[in-house]
Amino acid sequence: MSPNAPEQVFENAFRRIKPGLEPPSFVVRFRPYAKLRSKVRFDRDSRCILADLSDLTRDAPPRVLDSLATMLIGRLYRVPVPRRVTRVYSLWLRTPEMQERMLSARKARGRKRLLPAVGRVHDLEALFDRLNRLHFAGSLRKPALGWNPQAARKQLGHYDPAHDAIAINPVLDSPQVPSLALEYVLFHEMLHVKHPAEMHSSGRCVHTQEFLREEQQFPRIEDALRILQSLQGSGR
Repeated sequence: MSPNAPEQVFENAFRRIKPGLEPPSFVVRFRPYAKLRSKVRFDRDSRCILADLSDLTRDAPPRVLDSLATMLIGRLYRVPVPRRVTRVYSLWLRTPEMQERMLSARKARGRKRLLPAVGRVHDLEALFDRLNRLHFAGSLRKPALGWNPQAARKQLGHYDPAHDAIAINPVLDSPQVPSLALEYVLFHEMLHVKHPAEMHSSGRCVHTQEFLREEQQFPRIEDALRILQSLQGSGR
């Protein structure tokens, strides 16, 4: 077996994580996942460890694959992995090339589930048009708009560049929530449409200086943030 073969890389990681134990056999499969995910489990029937990796890692440098294998074996056996090891994989993920490849994979393979823009109380299409006139001189292109199918605990809204869509947490579609909160969240996500993430050597920057400067121009931003903090603190 080649020293760089995925199975050999996982066996080497096992020997470091569980020294003194005879390693089982390994089966490593590369999967066309929409996101850069990896899974590992022990298959009792075949008595081997199965590792399913994103196919985006197939041509990763040997040190990166070794880092990923060590992290997965450590997770499987609940053994902490040194930060210097996880850092190798983390730095690789943050490279502009990998950020672009992950975005392309999500665009080609993933799908975005959204509820219609017209909710129980608020119409996101109408609100987008009003905010566009007030803050962007009507020049901002309109992405797909909708409510998330499920309420999230923390994330109140997000812009998905892979599917060019703004999704808003349905907790904001309530008569008990001041409309100012929803207006600010949608305005924030509209800024992500206007100011795309920038790729730096240190990784992907989603809140650029231009973004942050323009965000501060939102009227009553402090009031809006207080409302949102109370919503997140109450777990609604």
